[in-house]
Amino acid sequence: MGVENGGKLLDDFSWVKGDGGHKHGFDLLEELQSKDALTVPAILEFAANNHGEAQCMGTRQLLERQKIQENDKKLVKLRLGDYSYMSYKEVLDNVTSFSAGMRNMGLGSGDRVAMFAETRAEWFVAAVGCLTNNSSVVTLYTNLPNDSIAESLKETEVHTAITSHDLLPRFFKIAPQCPLLRRIIVIEDQLEGVGSTLEAPKDMQVIGFKEVLTLETSEDAKPHEPPKADDVAIIMYTSGSTSRPKGVELSHRNIFSAITAYCIQADLGLGDTYIAYLPLAHVMELATETALMAMNVTIAYSSPFTLTNTSAKVMKGTLGDARVARPTCMSAVPLILERIIKGVTQAIESQGNIKARIFKEALKYKQRQEGASFASKVLDILIFNRVKEELGGQLRMLVVGGAPVSPETHNKIRAMFGCTLQVGYGATETSACITSMDTHDARTGHCGPPNHGVKLVLEDWAEGGYLVTDKPNPRGEIVVGGPMVSRGYFRSPEMTNKVFFERDGMRWFRTGDIGEMDETGVLRVIDRKVDLIKLNNGEFVSLGSIESKLKTHPLVDSICVCAHPGAKNVVAIVVPHPDHIKKIGTKLGHLEDTTTQDMCDDKAVAEAVLEELKAHGKKQGLGRWDLPAAVFLTPEPWTPESGLVTAALKVKRTPIKAQFKAVLEGLYKHLEEQD
Repeated sequence: MGVENGGKLLDDFSWVKGDGGHKHGFDLLEELQSKDALTVPAILEFAANNHGEAQCMGTRQLLERQKIQENDKKLVKLRLGDYSYMSYKEVLDNVTSFSAGMRNMGLGSGDRVAMFAETRAEWFVAAVGCLTNNSSVVTLYTNLPNDSIAESLKETEVHTAITSHDLLPRFFKIAPQCPLLRRIIVIEDQLEGVGSTLEAPKDMQVIGFKEVLTLETSEDAKPHEPPKADDVAIIMYTSGSTSRPKGVELSHRNIFSAITAYCIQADLGLGDTYIAYLPLAHVMELATETALMAMNVTIAYSSPFTLTNTSAKVMKGTLGDARVARPTCMSAVPLILERIIKGVTQAIESQGNIKARIFKEALKYKQRQEGASFASKVLDILIFNRVKEELGGQLRMLVVGGAPVSPETHNKIRAMFGCTLQVGYGATETSACITSMDTHDARTGHCGPPNHGVKLVLEDWAEGGYLVTDKPNPRGEIVVGGPMVSRGYFRSPEMTNKVFFERDGMRWFRTGDIGEMDETGVLRVIDRKVDLIKLNNGEFVSLGSIESKLKTHPLVDSICVCAHPGAKNVVAIVVPHPDHIKKIGTKLGHLEDTTTQDMCDDKAVAEAVLEELKAHGKKQGLGRWDLPAAVFLTPEPWTPESGLVTAALKVKRTPIKAQFKAVLEGLYKHLEEQD
């Protein structure tokens, strides 16, 4: 099971990595250090020198774009062709040309350039081109609200931003709020190029990405000053689950720590293909892709809207990206995994009750098996190989981060797709690098030992009842130190000093998460300080933990569990899955064409949903006081644009409580009347 390698407890009561990890990763770390390749551009140069003509980055050909109207919604559908690949040498040549083009426009060491585009090959090329000149890259999620983007651009005093054809109109709307913004570089669309610039402010220069690659040396060109390891590489704006977005300053050395930790934990190399669709604006994806290049892994670019055959923008008759790229490895966040499970289950159920029952029993059986038994192989041939094809049929390694993964989700994905699933834990402030599971650890419910170079300690949080003296395992706030810890928040010394500190010559960060270390030295994230509420009976309940377990029910699209301090019970606000609430409504006598809104408004439907959630919660191990006593149903999806979830799709509890204030008061008033 690989558990003997876990974490190791030192004399100072800190945990570090044990004997786990892959030899090729440690060898690569030594080689990079010996060649002083400690910055992102230096690692790309190392990869190009070593892998040369091997396939590096792939992009699918866009053949046709259709704009259609469906159920009062404007939709875009794409017809896509094959992947075309650039070699490692071609990628480095493009990065070198882009960096020269930026210097020819007067941008170089000490400047800050904003990146506001979806994940794609040009994003990586442009960002590393800027880093080559020792410019810092300000990374912004594309699903942040316009006001947040404008605030980030103003705070970092950005003069030049890089965006894509489809996002250019948004930038034209944002530009008037950013008086220092003078230039926009546009990554061209395959069919429409830069697009219309008629709405551009009159003093705004708009230039195409390809044009930057061809700029000749000018009098204004800045000299080339390559970055050093401790220079700021990116200022990453966090998604702000508890406050407004903050700019985390990450140096090349910080990112190098995350890159090498990934190489040590991942059993990958020549012949592997990674499908990239998570935001490159997050350091986790940037570090992952850079690590993959160092290991000679091919990257095929995708998006959440084109990943599978049933993804939102895939035109009928067109294969999803995973079917074409046939990846052997990918990254995901728990929400994506839960949607994949729900999508597969829904597709099976639509084929009839008999097939659905067979699939359900086969999945249960396979989840109980340890290792590749003969029966499991037979079930793969008969049932699961067709499921595996949804993600290309070759997947063997899946890395998950961003939030805790429930054991149920972990087991189902592993059984469905026959791959290893390695859960990691990190924070933007630690370059997304704290812990990760070893490859062959088959257990669930934990996120592995500390990564290479990480020191982890638990500190008492007496108020919440978590102590390092707890039995059978120590518990407390997770505090981490090491070279992956950020220097702090951009121009926010007060906020920086609250959670960052120096000790014994090392930089440390207080995560605000509550962890438990078991006897094998692996971490379980069991709570979060801001999510803990004390009920009037003295019981503490963890709102985030309750949510993570209830949202595994196929009925739940989104959920926020709430409780007033001193309340007797918790309550829940739920965005139900339309198909599942329709099933409940039909059982209660609603007609097939009843709207989701009407069913959400029906008290009998809400009561039925509540009973299903309570039953599911008990199965998930929730106690009496964890179970919601009342539920409110709302049909409107929660999106980053609505301000109710972060760009990483985590619930923003404070805005949700504010928006549903009257609803919550009504639920508690009704509960009081029932007492």
